[in-house]
Amino acid sequence: MNDFQSLGLSETTIQALEAKGFQAPTPIQAQTIPLLLSGKTDIVGQAMTGTGKTAAFGLPIVECIPEKAGHVQALVLAPTRELAIQVADEIHSLKGQRRLSVVPIYGGQAMAPQLNALRRGADVVVGTPGRVLDHLRRGTLRLDHVSFLVLDEADEMCNMGFVDDVREIFSHAGQDRRTLLFSATMPREVLSIAAEFMADYKVINVRNEADAVPLTRQIFHEVMAQDRFEALCRVIDAEPDFYGLVFCRTKAECDRLAEWLSERGYPAEPIHGDLSQPRREDILQRFRRRRATILVATDVAARGIDVPDLTHVVNFAPPQSAETYVHRTGRTGRAGKEGVAVSLIAPSEFRKLMYIARSAGLRLEKKPLPTVEDVIRVRRKNILRQFALENADTASQAYHDLAREVLAEGDPEEILAGLLQRLYGKQLDPKAYREVRSIRKPGHSGGRVRFRAAVGRAHGMTPRKFVDFVCQQAHIRPFKVQNVRISGKHSTFTVPERDGETVMRSLNRRNNGERPLVSRG
Repeated sequence: MNDFQSLGLSETTIQALEAKGFQAPTPIQAQTIPLLLSGKTDIVGQAMTGTGKTAAFGLPIVECIPEKAGHVQALVLAPTRELAIQVADEIHSLKGQRRLSVVPIYGGQAMAPQLNALRRGADVVVGTPGRVLDHLRRGTLRLDHVSFLVLDEADEMCNMGFVDDVREIFSHAGQDRRTLLFSATMPREVLSIAAEFMADYKVINVRNEADAVPLTRQIFHEVMAQDRFEALCRVIDAEPDFYGLVFCRTKAECDRLAEWLSERGYPAEPIHGDLSQPRREDILQRFRRRRATILVATDVAARGIDVPDLTHVVNFAPPQSAETYVHRTGRTGRAGKEGVAVSLIAPSEFRKLMYIARSAGLRLEKKPLPTVEDVIRVRRKNILRQFALENADTASQAYHDLAREVLAEGDPEEILAGLLQRLYGKQLDPKAYREVRSIRKPGHSGGRVRFRAAVGRAHGMTPRKFVDFVCQQAHIRPFKVQNVRISGKHSTFTVPERDGETVMRSLNRRNNGERPLVSRG
């Protein structure tokens, strides 16, 4: 089935889908929706996150339940509050003009707003198992008349220890219902729930069709939260032709980050829901023409943006759910071209990112952040490439004559070096780049390496002179050289692990092949 009309959906729903920019159903939607619209079939669907399964069960729910029935008609269980919020928002957007109330309930939020929403009348409740049980035990939520009971990401629900909670919730639901279970994998616990609560069900498996981001490398960098912006700059600078989306959670963060990038000289533009339509179209036009190569976006604003040849998608912070992650990163690595998805995470966000990766069936690779040396190497190549392209055009004779006069006035190398510095400023100066601090792990030395140098007090060294000496030779900043101990004929010191090889290579090169000046120790 190539379009939503062929699935048997109403005109109201079709209009809601068109407003969201949906054009054709995904495999899980094409197989699930007609079954749910045509009868009382229970379904076990095996599909990865990001395959459109929320709409696969959300559309039949809004199609089948009556408006303002006065009781809860559908319950969707999700393993995390982030996913519960997202699923509730998605179902709300699918209902179109129907007068249906969709209420998310989850832990970490005060009970009062949830109680008020339930008392006003909820048609669809989307919740986490713990908070749903709280309401059931209080008597503030009843499931006697539910028509749909949905268990989303059932395998993650089992992994997080919610099996007993799920069984108790199911026991509160009336028998005249349809039960839908969706899972990326089918472990024994999931099959046990299906056997216990679903007498006769249809299995739909689209797992092999859901390889959401096959050509996208998935990597992440772990940095301190306060260094996230500097880390982003490193990621951009280390790529010679960066052309990508940077995702933020809020409109304010989106504006702020785009402004910071622009102040640093990057061609960046923000895009979010507060922009007027003409402004949005102008920004997208600039981005498509590559006058701006960095688009800082919120998830909502990025819907409907289809730009080919993106090299990167960057999560400035982890997304709220696996589905959001897959939707974001699926924008690169298209048409047979490899893309890169980069996530910048603080140590406290590591577990959340790993949960997202498991939910999406992805393997994420932890990589060290590009070093200043990596960035300078890329910028040198860009400068050489730019000169080669510009010099491909023949200059007029007047400029050839002027060039001879200029070069006759002094050392050609000095003249060219001065011209390059005027053109490119401090792009090749290591001291112009801000430090990104190492992550200190429990039981770890803080990411530093210790060296022993064959110079000491006998060579006129003091701690200050020694630090200046190391920085001058290795082109690193003074605060990186720590734990300096000066002895008679040798000294010891530490530098960040990522600078270790540079320090050893630079200082030993100074000895012109003689006994190494520094060694590990």
